[in-house]
Amino acid sequence: MSDPLWILGVRLAGGFHFVTLSLACFTPIPPDWDRNLAKLPPIHRRFAIAQNFSIGATIAVLGLFSLCFAGELISGAPLARALCGATALFWGGRAGVLPWLGVRPTLTTPFLRLGYRLLITECVTFATAYAWLALR
Repeated sequence: MSDPLWILGVRLAGGFHFVTLSLACFTPIPPDWDRNLAKLPPIHRRFAIAQNFSIGATIAVLGLFSLCFAGELISGAPLARALCGATALFWGGRAGVLPWLGVRPTLTTPFLRLGYRLLITECVTFATAYAWLALR
């Protein structure tokens, strides 16, 4: 694939980082999140909330890098390879963790089931593409 196509692909991926982040803010998974968190000791509740903010911030930063520095990310420079490798590890990790979370019983509508499948597909696609950029 030519460099201009890779740049376009990385920029599109950057945009999809923000689509994913936006959808995550409005997706009711797991159900009764606030009620379940309220049952936890305050320290565990804060850890769960901090974890969600950390994941969201990571997605936003990776999306910004992909949007703003697509040309640099495909350059093959050592820092670009490192960032692409880190991005691949993040999304590959998400692809592995999501099925382990066992959310399938909470996907009660066709829309939620489709969204979950698309999220797994996105994770695998991003992991594969960014890994290729890191290793090429």
